[in-house]
Amino acid sequence: MKFFHISDLHFNPQDMLGLQNVEKVLQSVAAYKQKDDVLLISGDLLNKDFGDYRPLFDKLFALNMPFLCCTGNHDDSLCLIAALKNLYPAHPLPQSPHKLDYVCNDYPLKIITLDSYKENCAGGEILPFQLDFLEQEIENSHKPIIIMVHQFPLDAGLNFFDKKTAAPWRPKFVQLVAKYQEKIKLVVCGHLHNSVISHIGQTPVISAFSANWQADFDFAPIENLKNASRPVGYYIHRFDGADITSYAVAV
Repeated sequence: MKFFHISDLHFNPQDMLGLQNVEKVLQSVAAYKQKDDVLLISGDLLNKDFGDYRPLFDKLFALNMPFLCCTGNHDDSLCLIAALKNLYPAHPLPQSPHKLDYVCNDYPLKIITLDSYKENCAGGEILPFQLDFLEQEIENSHKPIIIMVHQFPLDAGLNFFDKKTAAPWRPKFVQLVAKYQEKIKLVVCGHLHNSVISHIGQTPVISAFSANWQADFDFAPIENLKNASRPVGYYIHRFDGADITSYAVAV
């Protein structure tokens, strides 16, 4: 089966170019999807100045495929949880009313999602009880695992994301993934507005393209993040029952 992976849609009806890009990505996903495929959305579904999930969910429902999402720093945990309860109750819901941490066991891989949202904090926050939840779910799993979280948990060599959005939860998360690297097939995330691939031990860590706009690579420090004239895109992660092969699709 295939797991489609999109991120950083920053959906806002006033952003016409962004809407066009999101539409292109969703149309491309629709062209490749087959029965039993799943869509993973690794955060920043909306832009921070727009709070209504219904217009975006309507576009996602039109794909006629299940989707799983996590919060990004432009989302809001309570708002996204409420939207899922009201608009998409089939989506897994968390035990905690404040954090969208959940497990999906409906597929050959177990999907564990962590909510890293913290108000006005681009680097996000994952609390100790969330890491305990993650470790317990990994230990109890008889399936291989995908972990989904918004922020890229490693240094990307990019000034803005490594310096300005660094967060203290990342080393503990990395240690936990390294401890269980034989069980964890893939970590999917976003936030970087680019396709960036690294690894924790033998586990690949893949940040998807933004479906809205791509960021320039600031290998040297710059004052503000700049838009880059590159295609938007997404990933297809194909699981053959043993291994995952990942395909980058630019549109």
